Amino acid sequence: MKTKIVIATMALIAATSGSAQAADFTQIGNISVIFNIIVFLASLACLTIAIKLGSLVKGGALAKGCQVWIISFVTLAIGQFFVLAEKFAIFAIGFDVAGLLVVITVVLWFVGLMQTRRVLG
Repeated sequence: MKTKIVIATMALIAATSGSAQAADFTQIGNISVIFNIIVFLASLACLTIAIKLGSLVKGGALAKGCQVWIISFVTLAIGQFFVLAEKFAIFAIGFDVAGLLVVITVVLWFVGLMQTRRVLG
């Protein structure tokens, strides 16, 4: 499963075309960039907590839902990384790829919640 995510991410990066210039870190004071940095750091914190929670329920009935949550936080972090890379002009990737990853994140959150509800209900 992890290798499929890595391969899909690499395919998305390879499929995008564009040329990146020198990184533009003057955007760091922009409120939208600050918000994206906060979301990126929060997604990493949530990923860490989800991994710790996953180790607690490993092999149990809640393990499948927790795995979905871990994957969702990984997709959110990757999407926010792409947004920040685009805003800082580190590499050129479309905002549509990041938007698609955010939509996938929300769908995975829903699936994880439904899985957890099914186990607990």
